Amino acid sequence: MNLRFIFYPLFICLTAFGCSAPAVFELKPIDAEYTYMQGREVVSQEDSVALTILNFEYQEGNTFTFYTEITNNSNVTYTIDPSKFYSEILEPTSHEIVKKISVVDPEIKIKSIDEDISSTEASKGAAIGMNIIFGVFNAVVDIASEAPPGQVINDVAYWGDSAQNEAEEHDIKIENLQNLRKHWQNNVLRKTTLAPGEYFGGIFYLPIQYDVRIIKLILPIYNTVHEFIFEQKRFN
Repeated sequence: MNLRFIFYPLFICLTAFGCSAPAVFELKPIDAEYTYMQGREVVSQEDSVALTILNFEYQEGNTFTFYTEITNNSNVTYTIDPSKFYSEILEPTSHEIVKKISVVDPEIKIKSIDEDISSTEASKGAAIGMNIIFGVFNAVVDIASEAPPGQVINDVAYWGDSAQNEAEEHDIKIENLQNLRKHWQNNVLRKTTLAPGEYFGGIFYLPIQYDVRIIKLILPIYNTVHEFIFEQKRFN
């Protein structure tokens, strides 16, 4: 047998279904002076309304993560709302604005996590209930068919273990979702009211747009707007 006819189609299949590595990017600030803090390139912008300090943190999946601190420089109290932050995509040649991308709204994200927790808890109850029903049904069938006592015990134990495994898997998922919720509650920048002189900081997430060289990050703060331009560089 000619093995070439076996391995060549196999190679085609592996090539067709193989997964390429996900794109890896970094953002470098341009058109602004920056300083280094623990390896991070930190940029800032200040006016009579606010001082904004900002840096790109890392790429997480299909989003860029930023950290920012905002200080109220004005003599009035105002609220910062990260759901209003967005980016404009600048093309490499013309630098024309082609698309507006909003950051991930933390309040919507938290609500989505809450819904996932609720549905997972409901799914846990349903899964355990189904395993109990199947266990009882199999026990009844075994008894009716005069199965050996050992088989009845084994079947009951099997469905009992299955119910326990289902419960543990759902508990792990619920715990992970609860930890994710805590992250979005406590680490992510959310709507915050600042009195004069007060400051607050946190991270926010911006969805990645591929095949883009320049992005402009725009942060509306009270009655001013702070803008930061970054070069998007791909490594692979």
